[in-house]
Amino acid sequence: MLRGRIPSTNSLFCFETVARLKSFSEAASELNVTQPAISRSISALEAHLGYSLFDRHGRWIELTYNGDKLFRATSTAFKTISDSLREIGQRKEDQETVTISMSPVAVNYWFIPRMIEFRQKFPAVCLNFKEQAKDSEILAPEVDLDIRLSNPRDADMHRWPFADERIIAICSPDYFSGHGALDKINKGMSHSFIEWQEQRYGLDEFFHATGLQFEKNPLFVRFTDYSSVLQAAIQGQGIALSWITECSRQIIEGSLVPACAQVVKTGRRYHILASNLNPMRPVVEDVRSWLINEMRNDEKKVTAILSANWDLF
Repeated sequence: MLRGRIPSTNSLFCFETVARLKSFSEAASELNVTQPAISRSISALEAHLGYSLFDRHGRWIELTYNGDKLFRATSTAFKTISDSLREIGQRKEDQETVTISMSPVAVNYWFIPRMIEFRQKFPAVCLNFKEQAKDSEILAPEVDLDIRLSNPRDADMHRWPFADERIIAICSPDYFSGHGALDKINKGMSHSFIEWQEQRYGLDEFFHATGLQFEKNPLFVRFTDYSSVLQAAIQGQGIALSWITECSRQIIEGSLVPACAQVVKTGRRYHILASNLNPMRPVVEDVRSWLINEMRNDEKKVTAILSANWDLF
């Protein structure tokens, strides 16, 4: 299977961009990441495949024979996907629109990676996303389904349990291999931590809740956008806290791994909310059920991964 032959789908996107632009720096600009991140992704892909994709001559690069063959395949596949998405977006007959409110991180890291499965289940449904960086206490009238941590004011809405709030420390597989677990650091190494500056549940609280001990003088990298936190963790820059409702897909696919066995369950719960002023359309009911089932399956798989990796911690 393809999943076992490449370290991550992100590495293919990175490779195709570098090959198309013939430049690491231009690829970094297009993908909105740093050039070292691009270099690490390509090196990891080459190491995983067991052969070089580029001949490097200073700042000038050239595709190898294998690299050229892979580029032809990826560019053709990406064009096919792009054309298919464009065709789906242009279909108007027998379509219904469902508007979902989620956090930007949940949209990018939880929903988009399963878009193919959604299309297979709902081929004629148009999706509108209303991305909310912070939980709102008001349900916008155009929103069919709102996924967020619920509060007492939500009692006047229809609501269905989506997931308990569970917080986990995560990192990339390479980082874990090189540095060790959060509480079993490899000899001669020290941990780096990645934080979101507006994080409402911080590392101090996580260490207190789990009984783990902070090492002396840890290194920190802080971002104002949480998507950058997850991307930095995927790229092997350190350990970050994440919510299973947002990073479950990456844990299941292996681009992120638990950094310790402990998971903090805060007692709060995510719900899917809907207005009680109008009857729910059948298609919205179906999408709601699909979302809940997807999260249930993710929770089971993440729990199994934690159990399977228990001996590593």
